[in-house]
Amino acid sequence: MNVDYHNMPAKTGKVLFALRYFFNRARTWYYFNIKYPWVRYSGFVRVMPHCHIINREIILGKNVQFGRGTWIITDIRVGNDVLVAGNVVFAGRNDHQFSIPGTTMWDAPRGIDKPIIIGNDVWIGSNSLVLGGVEIGDGAIVAAGSVVVKDIPPFEIWGGNPARKIRERFSPDERKIHEDYLKSKYK
Repeated sequence: MNVDYHNMPAKTGKVLFALRYFFNRARTWYYFNIKYPWVRYSGFVRVMPHCHIINREIILGKNVQFGRGTWIITDIRVGNDVLVAGNVVFAGRNDHQFSIPGTTMWDAPRGIDKPIIIGNDVWIGSNSLVLGGVEIGDGAIVAAGSVVVKDIPPFEIWGGNPARKIRERFSPDERKIHEDYLKSKYK
């Protein structure tokens, strides 16, 4: 096993970091080969404890992390180098139809949801909710506690309920540098 130490947290020794890396790899293998075999992934994925993934179409890139207590209960496609903090929920927006007269919500048919699509180099903060059909562009950041109900363009920081743009992640010159970097990294 070849451990990459470049992103090691401060005040963590190499032995402890290597042990955590090994156990994360083992947990991921267990999740995606035993518990959630329908999940497709193409590289290193870290799934922290107490995450739940419902049997839907789940496609994950490489270097993806789901924090403790994350729920995925709708179709989702996740790019590369994505950080999802703890207690984030990815949910369908049409799970229960409520506007059919003469039918209870319980008896109503389920609606059709588009998948959530998350680009590369995205960070989603703790306790956020992302609804089905939303696309989060490359390099975007979602602030903690946000409710994302519409698309987030690339390289923007959004937050709130409902989430709205807070600011650009980079200046125009910095954005160009970062876009070029991502293009070369993901060719």
